[in-house]
Amino acid sequence: MSELPTFKFAPVAHLRTLAESFLPTRGTDRSTGWDVKAAFPNREPMSIRPGSHVKIPLGIRIFAPEGWWLELRPRSSTFGKKHLNCLYGVIDEDYEGELIFACQYLPDITAFGNDLVINFGDAIGQIIPVRRQEMIVEHVSNKDFDELCRNRKAQRGAGGFGSTGK
Repeated sequence: MSELPTFKFAPVAHLRTLAESFLPTRGTDRSTGWDVKAAFPNREPMSIRPGSHVKIPLGIRIFAPEGWWLELRPRSSTFGKKHLNCLYGVIDEDYEGELIFACQYLPDITAFGNDLVINFGDAIGQIIPVRRQEMIVEHVSNKDFDELCRNRKAQRGAGGFGSTGK
């Protein structure tokens, strides 16, 4: 088995006395993601109006090892229970700022009009370590591209967003 990467986390200034409690944690030893928490500088709850876009600070900065990056994703309860639609985040190896969780509150129509409250310390998202992949970028003409596609004989072709019929 290859050596595990070491990601280093530093708390933002207002969390120095709570640093350990804001480090990412896994729910179980088989969980894929490490939970991260809402860390508002004033430690007050955030009230989110339906339809609003918000950026929730996570109170930590990350130093990723060479060749690694992090995916920032919602927890299943973030959507299922809180009705937050979240922006999938890519935290590049060389990013040095505080992690931010971007989302939009879109409640069920029966709950529309009710604000959502996110409390300081609520588990809101999860991070997943990913090994960076390299690729070669090559320019081809449209004629060459069309020939490549014909030779592949793919069923999907240019279809997308549900074009496989499944």
